[in-house]
Amino acid sequence: MSKPATRDGVTVVIPAHNAAAALEKVLPAWGAVLTNARQPLNRPFEIIVVNDGSTDGTATVLQKLVERVPNMRVLTNETQKGFGACLRAALAETKQPLFFYTAVDYPYTPADIRPMLERIELRDEILGRQPDLISGFRAGQPRPTVVIALSWVWKIFWRLFAGLPFAYTPPWYSWRDWWYRKRVEWVFGVPLVDVNSCFKLYRTEFLKRFPIQSDGDFVHTELVAKATFLTSIMDEIPLTPRTELIPAIGPVAADRWKVRRDPKFAVEESQSAPEPPKSEAAPPPAPDPSPAPLA
Repeated sequence: MSKPATRDGVTVVIPAHNAAAALEKVLPAWGAVLTNARQPLNRPFEIIVVNDGSTDGTATVLQKLVERVPNMRVLTNETQKGFGACLRAALAETKQPLFFYTAVDYPYTPADIRPMLERIELRDEILGRQPDLISGFRAGQPRPTVVIALSWVWKIFWRLFAGLPFAYTPPWYSWRDWWYRKRVEWVFGVPLVDVNSCFKLYRTEFLKRFPIQSDGDFVHTELVAKATFLTSIMDEIPLTPRTELIPAIGPVAADRWKVRRDPKFAVEESQSAPEPPKSEAAPPPAPDPSPAPLA
């Protein structure tokens, strides 16, 4: 089947805090990928950068780049509010059917968005539905020798005693990340091997079904956990291999407790909306000025 001339538009969201130097490189690269004439996306797009309370030259850099990078606009938080709060702000502004977000603290490859856009349009052969989420996992990280040895011991054990085939070995980032991934898998049912990857593509309609409760970096886990609970179709694909260190995520305890204690799966109607004007009682009829008839 031929591909349609124009497909669902995408909003690329980039939260940034004190990232002037990185933005000067990242934003032109995103503009080049989204407007590449040789490999056109054939879809509308926009770039939303959320300046999250930066105190360096980020605002100046963005003011300069907004003239050079097509379809780019800037949202500004006066104080730093966190990654999740930035996504909430951008989600309220986007009009495109697809919502993609990334970060500038790791050298993600902008061109990796192409296979994700292709994948989210495929329908599941059994359920007949398209995915709500495509996540990219970071690849190319070296594995410590002790991790390699333990992995092979584990595989051989299950091969000999249960006859199971050698399982796929997930990417390795750090012991801290491994323990975090195990906890969110057990507690929240998160199935991804790189839940904290800041390279995710969602359907905007899906994200607007429920409120984003996390202000900080726990938002990556929250959104995937809610997608799992709502039985959404999702997929995880490898990104361009990189050997750079994976940055540590920020504090998540407060948001994790908030989401675990009171998870919200539907957007509540605003309680602050003004009440409709009350209908007033009709005034009594005016007296008839004509004289009463004589008896």
